[in-house]
Amino acid sequence: MINYILLALSTIMATGKALFCKVVGMGTRTKKETMVLNFESFFVAFICSVFFVINKLNFLFEISWYSLILAVVFGASVALTQVTQSKAMGNGPSSIVTLIYSCGFVLPIICGLFFWQETVSIWQWIGVVVLILSLILVIGKKEEAKSGKVWIIFAFIAMFGSGLNAILQKTHQYSAFAEELPFFLVYALFFSTVFTGISALFVKSDEPNEKEKITGKRFFLWKVLPPIGLGVCVGVLNFLNLTLAGKIPSVILFPVYNVGSMLLTSLISVILFKDKITRNQTIGFFIGIFAILVIGLL
Repeated sequence: MINYILLALSTIMATGKALFCKVVGMGTRTKKETMVLNFESFFVAFICSVFFVINKLNFLFEISWYSLILAVVFGASVALTQVTQSKAMGNGPSSIVTLIYSCGFVLPIICGLFFWQETVSIWQWIGVVVLILSLILVIGKKEEAKSGKVWIIFAFIAMFGSGLNAILQKTHQYSAFAEELPFFLVYALFFSTVFTGISALFVKSDEPNEKEKITGKRFFLWKVLPPIGLGVCVGVLNFLNLTLAGKIPSVILFPVYNVGSMLLTSLISVILFKDKITRNQTIGFFIGIFAILVIGLL
C-alpha cells in the first residue's frame, strides 16, 4: 500500500515540477530572472536531497571518481533540461510541451537496444512511429508566427535533455558503482546548482531602467514560492522514483506516473493559466498519450 501512496505522490511531484517550471519561465520574466530562479530551485532541491541521505552522510565523501565525474555531466544536463523546459512551459501550451518533453524516454530505449542489448518489441517500434505522427500534429503549421516557434525549440531541447538524463542515469546503473546512485543524485543536484549559479552571473539583465517593484503577497507568489516549490518537487521526485524503482509493476507504474502527470498538468494549466490549443494539437496530444502507453506497456 505504501508504494502506491508514494506513486501517487510521485505523480503529483512530477505535475508540480512541470507547473512550477511554467511559472519560472513565463514570458514576462527576464532571462536573468529565469536563470536566478532556476539556480534557487536547484539549491532547494540539493538541500532536499541531502535530507534523503542524512543518515549516510559519510558516504558522500567516499563516492568513487566514476560517479563524481558522471555527476558533473549529469548535473550539467539536468540544469540545461530544466532551464529549457521552464522556457518552453512558460511560453507554450503546457499539454503540448509536456507531451514533447515526455518523448525523451524513447532515447534510452533506442540506446539500450544498441549498447545494452535490450530488446525492443514490434509494438514499441509502432508506438515510436505513432508518437512521431502525433508530434507532427502538435507542432502545427509552418505559417505560425516566429514568436510561436521559440517554445517548440526549447521543448525539443528539453526533450533531448530528458532522454540524455535517462541515458546517463542508466549508464551509472549498469556500472560497478550502481549502489552509489543516491549520492550520485545528491552530487548531480549540487553541480546543477553550481552551473545555473554561474550562468546567472553571466546572463545580462535586460530589465528596463524603471520597473515596478513587487511587494507583499505578489512578491511571495512571483519570487519566493516558484523556486521553493520547483526545488522541493525536483528534489523529492528524484528520490521517490529511486525508491519506487522495481517495486511496482510497469503495467501500473508507467501509465499512472507518465500519463497521469501529463493529464494532470494539462488540466491544471487550462484552469490556472487558461492554456488554449488547436483541434489538431488536441488530437495529437491524445494520440501521443496512446503511443506512449503502447511503448511503455507492450
